[in-house]
Amino acid sequence: MFKIAMILLGLLSYTSGFLSYVYYLQLVFDQSLKSDLGFVILITLFGFLGIACPIYVGIVYFVDKKFKKFKLLLYPLACVAIFFIPTLLALLLWGGISPFSPEAQNFYFFYLSSGIVFGVGYRIIQKMKLGSFYKSSNVKDFQK
Repeated sequence: MFKIAMILLGLLSYTSGFLSYVYYLQLVFDQSLKSDLGFVILITLFGFLGIACPIYVGIVYFVDKKFKKFKLLLYPLACVAIFFIPTLLALLLWGGISPFSPEAQNFYFFYLSSGIVFGVGYRIIQKMKLGSFYKSSNVKDFQK
């Protein structure tokens, strides 16, 4: 059940980030994706699956292992703190755009939003007693 919950959390986290990207693009630039939709999905999905999601998993594992209190606050804060890493990858793939450009802010909102959703969602998964990365380190838990 933990694996299914984590897959759903990943999908929800990516979706929230993508919708934040689209909303910010519309709000600030008064633009829609139109022909760039496929490219933006490719870039953000690559950054999310290749960098952000594995780092999120590592961060929640670290928080689980080192902290006993304030996890509802620590999970999202820690996941949000790494927003610039996948953004830099996306900007390099996009064509070397400055990390301080307005275009970069779209990606910042994407990864900030997905980090918050991932951190809060992971805590909800734990509160529902569906599992945890730190507690699932023995072989029997992986086979369930």
